[in-house]
Amino acid sequence: MSINFENLPAGEYRLTVCIEALSDTSFSLFGNHRHFLYHSQKMTKGETMRSEFAVAIRNADFQKQDNYRDESYEIFWDGDVKLEAAIEPKSYPVLYTLGDSTVCNQTHIGTSPIHRCGGWGQALPKFLKTAYAVSNHAEQGTHTKNCLDCHLLPVLEQVKKGDLVLCQFGHNDQKQAWLDADGGYFENLIKIGNLIQEKDAEFIICTPINRLIYIDNKINTYLDPWRDAAKKAAKALGTKCIDLHSFTTDLYAKMGDEAENLFYHSPDLDRTHPNDFGALSIAEYVCEQIKGGKQ
Repeated sequence: MSINFENLPAGEYRLTVCIEALSDTSFSLFGNHRHFLYHSQKMTKGETMRSEFAVAIRNADFQKQDNYRDESYEIFWDGDVKLEAAIEPKSYPVLYTLGDSTVCNQTHIGTSPIHRCGGWGQALPKFLKTAYAVSNHAEQGTHTKNCLDCHLLPVLEQVKKGDLVLCQFGHNDQKQAWLDADGGYFENLIKIGNLIQEKDAEFIICTPINRLIYIDNKINTYLDPWRDAAKKAAKALGTKCIDLHSFTTDLYAKMGDEAENLFYHSPDLDRTHPNDFGALSIAEYVCEQIKGGKQ
């Protein structure tokens, strides 16, 4: 089931949803680009909820323009619920995300949440509600260099004082010798940060989430140099760093064999990309760090 709001100019909007459970049920609600608004939310028959969300309508014209232009805003949901929704223009600060396939909008709809690939950037709206309107500019296969050359450009056109830019790279930089941790990767993070800070926006670097690969029964440390370089870049820029590498490594260790349930099954286990549950776990931690002002 879905509702589509058409012919919306670029900008920020307040989305209001009213939900009534028609039976004891569980439902999920998604917005444009499969942004998570509710996920596996349980309700009892007759229960009602009203929620507001800040949403961003994007209209950027550049090399990958189709991925960054919205002409409408669609919500879609499952579960035995009755849903009414309204949308109206309202100014909100915008949270922009830059990153790779572990952050981007994954729109493939699998048979269940464990079989859906999920980027943590698209899960942020569930926790942010009206704190920020999320505009996710992460893309599959992206590293710091093609972010500078392409994906950063529409952000620089729109970002303003009061906005926040989150940046997570490393997985694809690791594959390029010229983007070594203390060389091209570090230098590009500094360039990205300087350009954002010139716009008087807040910039936060996230270390890359870890892969679930074991070596001698221990979780791998392949990305440690990129984690350390990200921390060093944040310090050099005088900005915050959210250490997702350490967070995910500790989370996997704590969960043991159950950590596989945080990763995309397609149907075989993908040890790099989160599924919906993994994306939600990471996004919740990111939002806690943003709201708490912790580094």
